[in-house]
Amino acid sequence: MATYSYKSFDKKGKEKVGVIQADSPRQARQALKEQGLVVAHIQLAKDGKNKKSGFSFRKKSISSLELALITRQFAILLNSGLSIENALNALIDQLESDDQKTILMGVKNEVLSGRPLAASMRLFPNVFPAVYCSLIHAGEQSGSLPKVMTKLADYSDRTRELTSKIMMALLYPIIVSIVAVVMIIALLVFVVPQVVKVFESSKQELPVLTKMMISTSNGLRSYGWLIALIICGVIVVITRLLKQHEFKIRFHKRLLEIPVAGKLLINVDVAKFCNTLAMLLTSGVPMVAALEAGRDTVNNYMMKNAIDRALKSVKEGVPLAVALGNEKAFPPVVIHLVASGEKSGNLDHLLEQAGAHQELELSHRSQLLTGILEPALILFMGGVVLLIVIAIMLPILNMNKMVM
Repeated sequence: MATYSYKSFDKKGKEKVGVIQADSPRQARQALKEQGLVVAHIQLAKDGKNKKSGFSFRKKSISSLELALITRQFAILLNSGLSIENALNALIDQLESDDQKTILMGVKNEVLSGRPLAASMRLFPNVFPAVYCSLIHAGEQSGSLPKVMTKLADYSDRTRELTSKIMMALLYPIIVSIVAVVMIIALLVFVVPQVVKVFESSKQELPVLTKMMISTSNGLRSYGWLIALIICGVIVVITRLLKQHEFKIRFHKRLLEIPVAGKLLINVDVAKFCNTLAMLLTSGVPMVAALEAGRDTVNNYMMKNAIDRALKSVKEGVPLAVALGNEKAFPPVVIHLVASGEKSGNLDHLLEQAGAHQELELSHRSQLLTGILEPALILFMGGVVLLIVIAIMLPILNMNKMVM
């Protein structure tokens, strides 16, 4: 079967867009006609690729914020007693983006064809993460989908808040760094050359600092394009090297070794992993499936590989605490909590505590990082500007002495 996107109108003249699976455009038109729709346009879905089981969107059309809002609305609708079909209809009606409507229409069509909600969402892997689908599957199996959907909405909000913490911690230093570099380059490229003309007309011997400043200015003006080209080339090379397994592991390992910032990245990944694992285990998802979904929430490739190796050990019967401890990638406090949880049979609760502890450390480390970087960047920018001012002022002072 192929997947077709369409634009149609119902009996009341209301526009409807979505996707439908059929063997041919003619069959798709017939199916839509039987639904009481007048087809205005129909074509093969451009954003998806056909598979035996459906299709998946290559480009994510729903951001994490939008997905969190949709999840919260879905949870409210299900808890109010609406069926999955009616809840999806309500969500589709209130969405403004055609891409988002198409995705949810695709999910709805799969549900109407008899496929479970989780399985329908798995056809859109770039939109609905593995942990998202795993939790919905657990809710469907246990018959408590509305409750699980509420929990998933809380998890989405918590994950987004966790990510925004590190973004806010890095946003100010990044902005200050960009402003500092732009200001220094502007001074050297546009201001210094104007001042140099005065020095050249005086024909006096210039101080060493001033000569260095002039050489730097001339270098930027003459070879700035080459420097920019080299930087772009380095970025392209690193991007291609990151596609290699071994280089990617070494690169991500170096990221974790950066003072303060490395620990921050560890806190983010460990907190997400622990919170995801705790939520899935609480909802009744098997350990192996929960570990696979938790692994996919981790960003650092070295830690992801460590979890993957631990997952293989767990499949062989090794306790989770031992498997994670052997990898030396997780903080000791997390390993101890996991071991205690396995012994007491309260693993999900202690994993939640481990996640909360990592979030607390993340908050403290982000404040420390911001507290260190902000004054350091300001001092650096002020120091460079001061050197430029001194380099300009020294010849002027010498000129005044000669006049006197």
